[in-house]
Amino acid sequence: MLGHLAAWFYFLTGVIIGYEVIARYLFNAPTIWAQEIAQLLLLWATFIAISRALKRDQHIRITALEAFLSEVAKKWLKLFSLLFIASLCVLAVVYGGSIFWDSFERGRSTGTMLNIPNWWTEVVIPLGFSILLLQALAEIFKLMFDTERSAPE
Repeated sequence: MLGHLAAWFYFLTGVIIGYEVIARYLFNAPTIWAQEIAQLLLLWATFIAISRALKRDQHIRITALEAFLSEVAKKWLKLFSLLFIASLCVLAVVYGGSIFWDSFERGRSTGTMLNIPNWWTEVVIPLGFSILLLQALAEIFKLMFDTERSAPE
C-alpha cells in the first residue's frame, strides 16, 4: 500500500513539475508553489517507499564477494545487514523524532512564500524509519524462522 502511495506521489511530482515548466516557459507565469510541493512529495515518497524496497530485496548492495560465500555465510551476512539497518532505523527514529518534535513545538516554518511548517518534512524521517524498522524486524524473523530456508546456525 505504501509503495503505491509513493508511486502516486512520484507521478504527482512529475505532473507538478510539468505544469511549472509549461507555466514558466510558455506563459511566463511561474508558480510560487510548484517547487516546494514537488520537493515535499519527493521526500515523502522516498521515505515511505524504503520499507517496500527492503521487503522486495531491492536496496543497493555490493555483491562482489557474495558469489564466493556458502549459503550459511550468505544468511549470516544478510542477518548482519538487517541488524545494521534496524540499528540505523532506531537512531533515525530517536534523533529524527526529536528534531520533528522541536520544530512542531516551536512552530518553525520554511520561510518561503507557502510558509509550510517544517514538521511536515521532518516527521517523515521518524515515520519512514519506523516503518523500515518494522520491515527489517519482519525480514529478520523470516530469515531466522523460515522453515523452507534454514536459518543461520
